[in-house]
Amino acid sequence: MDSGSDTTMLATPDEIRARIRSEHAQISAQLARVEALTERVDDGDTKSVIALRDELQQLGTMLVEHLHYEEYQLPSLAEAGRADEVAEDMRREHRGQRELFDRVIRELDETAVGSKLVVGVRELARAIRDDMEYEERELLSRP
Repeated sequence: MDSGSDTTMLATPDEIRARIRSEHAQISAQLARVEALTERVDDGDTKSVIALRDELQQLGTMLVEHLHYEEYQLPSLAEAGRADEVAEDMRREHRGQRELFDRVIRELDETAVGSKLVVGVRELARAIRDDMEYEERELLSRP
């Protein structure tokens, strides 16, 4: 993914859609790696927990950049008169995702209990996928 610095350049709606779809594909692939690791995490399995944490940190980096870009660009794709509403809904949804991600990382650092991590990671993955599906359906599918 590109750095967040290019959000200052004006992009066409097609460029915005293409970039967001591409980033969604990258995030989905990273989510799949994270979820695969949750299958190997057992209570007390330090090696798997460390690998999971590394993959989660990479996911977090991707998400921060992606969410910033979306919050800057996606409202411009909303139907006429709905940009402010879409922007507020998106900020609220993204804030929830950030809080959930932070909680999962905190629990990973504090407990490293495999079963607890698996639940948190799956909840996070579901929230991110639901958000991406909504954006693709409601904001990216329109010309």
